[in-house]
Amino acid sequence: MSPGAAFVAELDRGPGDPELLPERLARACVAALPVDGAGLSHAFDPDRRLPLGASDAQAVAAEQMQFALGDGPCLEAQRRRRPLAVSAPELAQRWPVYASQLAARTAYRSVLAVPVGGPLAAVTTLDLFCTDAEAPAVPDEDVAEVALLVGDALAADMSGGQHRLLGLPDWFHRPAVVARQRVWLAVAQLSGQDGISNAAALAVLRARAFRLDQDLETAAEGLLRGEVPPA
Repeated sequence: MSPGAAFVAELDRGPGDPELLPERLARACVAALPVDGAGLSHAFDPDRRLPLGASDAQAVAAEQMQFALGDGPCLEAQRRRRPLAVSAPELAQRWPVYASQLAARTAYRSVLAVPVGGPLAAVTTLDLFCTDAEAPAVPDEDVAEVALLVGDALAADMSGGQHRLLGLPDWFHRPAVVARQRVWLAVAQLSGQDGISNAAALAVLRARAFRLDQDLETAAEGLLRGEVPPA
């Protein structure tokens, strides 16, 4: 069975809840390709990345870590608009903090970041994770086939769902996306209070999250609630 056929077969076995489409797509990627985890994210610009869905909790955490740090293979692949395979040694050399966090908090050691195919290629990225330290060895044609299926499925769903009047599918209104959007509220609050740019406010929030060993969503929520971090 080809990777594309395996992907479609797995996708057809999953539940039909529109809100779960990104998770179903991520799990189908794991079923179709020789990888251990997968996650999907969407970026309106490099600092406004939204988590769409993941195959498992570790893939969720991997996306949150990368977003909190503001750099990593997913962001690099989107900037370059082409796949990027990174082994554990390369990850440690290029993104040492991310590599350290990934090893400490997940079983994943290497990453293959791929822009999805179709009309969302410039804004949506598929992260594929392996527990092996070597860079994921997935044939280019297999990656391209699955990435196109993922992109086409997401793009087709963009015009459907109960939020059609807002131009957004159901999966843009899930708790993980709402929590990420509250990061922008925290950034705006910091910017207004301190008289700094949004970019500077985001850097402050990222520093707070790093110091407290939190993901950015948790740090943002604490700030919005007026919690004072320990000195």
